[in-house]
Amino acid sequence: MDGYIKTKDISERLGVNPTTVQRWTKFFNIPCEQNELGHYFYTEEQVSVLSGINQELKAGKKMKDIQIDVSQLKSDSESHRPVKRAVPSAEYEEKLQEMMTHIQDIEQKLTQKADEVVSYQLLKHRSEIDEMSAMLKRLENRLIRMEAKQSIEEDTLPMASGGTSRKGWKTFLHFFSF
Repeated sequence: MDGYIKTKDISERLGVNPTTVQRWTKFFNIPCEQNELGHYFYTEEQVSVLSGINQELKAGKKMKDIQIDVSQLKSDSESHRPVKRAVPSAEYEEKLQEMMTHIQDIEQKLTQKADEVVSYQLLKHRSEIDEMSAMLKRLENRLIRMEAKQSIEEDTLPMASGGTSRKGWKTFLHFFSF
């Protein structure tokens, strides 16, 4: 920006921190140019106003007591402002439509992925249920065989004096040891 002075250069001239210059600009509402990165640029007239503020502060005045006339600065500053280029609406609409299409594609892929995950989980659960069902079937068959074996042993073994045989207890305990 030709003809403009950077905040750093002003701060070096006045012997203050660049953030102090920015603070004065905001506090006294001094109109100045800003680039797209937010850096301030000043005219010589604005620098003289900032210099006056600096002198009054050094003299012991408080910022709230300092009076400046920014009305003239605004009219000069506005004549120097560059015209900002607006994006044509057709280009804006095209980019917006492109972005919406991209978002819809992403949403569709996300939905498909979620469906695939749910399908996989259902198949996995079904497999686990089938395994558990087969195990229960095996346990049921084993229990049936053990009951049959016990009934055969009870029929063939003579009873001891207490009414139960020692071998019967072993068979009974054998039921619970898988």
